[in-house]
Amino acid sequence: MTRAAHIYRVGEVTVTRVTETTIDIAPERLFPEWRPELLAGEERRFAPSAPAALRERIPTSVHSWLVRTPNATILVDTGIGNGKSRPQAFFDHLDTPYLERLAAAGVTPEQVDYVLITHIHTDHVGWNTRWLDGRWVPSFPNATYVFPRRGHDYFSSAEGRARPNYGMYEDSILPVIAAGQARMISPEGEEVLPGIRYLPTPGHSVDHMSISLVSQGREALFAGDIMHSPIQVHAPSLSSMFCADPLQARHSRERVLDHCAEHDVLYFSSHFAETSAGRIARVDGGYLWNFE
Repeated sequence: MTRAAHIYRVGEVTVTRVTETTIDIAPERLFPEWRPELLAGEERRFAPSAPAALRERIPTSVHSWLVRTPNATILVDTGIGNGKSRPQAFFDHLDTPYLERLAAAGVTPEQVDYVLITHIHTDHVGWNTRWLDGRWVPSFPNATYVFPRRGHDYFSSAEGRARPNYGMYEDSILPVIAAGQARMISPEGEEVLPGIRYLPTPGHSVDHMSISLVSQGREALFAGDIMHSPIQVHAPSLSSMFCADPLQARHSRERVLDHCAEHDVLYFSSHFAETSAGRIARVDGGYLWNFE
């Protein structure tokens, strides 16, 4: 696998980040069990461009991954979206040039064949839809949108409808279903395209899944919110404040870390800053992160 100008190659497949925004979060807010000594002098490894600031803030990227196979154009997760009413100030009524950045990567909304959602959370589904002629409509009119069935079942329940983030399901998932463009994945996971498979990695949310890509013997993993920062590679016990079941999230994280280190997997994160991609190696009974 090689990289040039943030274009990664996995066998016959290319992967490019499409940036939406970056949000700075205080480490003690992001991680309830945060301890400053967890940095252990590794600030430059975790944040090469601004290591000194890491003790005060953790830069959290929000982006999609544009995946181009010989036969399909794919987006993995779709960020927050523009003009959407959200209870969290840093998600509320954004106005970013996301679609222009997608175009700069060589893709129009009409050219997207598949949208793969790792889990139904506000910062992963927003560009599923955009406001047009007085209503929310699918942003990618020719795409099949794939997402975990458990998320749909949850937000369709009384408990889900009472959640403060239910609005994102209402404006970013239901219009896709109404348009007949949705495909749901069972909790056990399955292959959705040749070499692309959903894998259950619950804990962060009830429906959280990761997406494995294998091409010509090389492997990559789009791991959603298994981790929010490379600090968690070195300290897997840390779960974020957003994790519904921290213990289960830790178990999923440890499985992913072990697999990535064992099989030299290129890890595409949903929220790491810098390049947002890298590799995980075993070291001294733990794990080591390296950006690519």
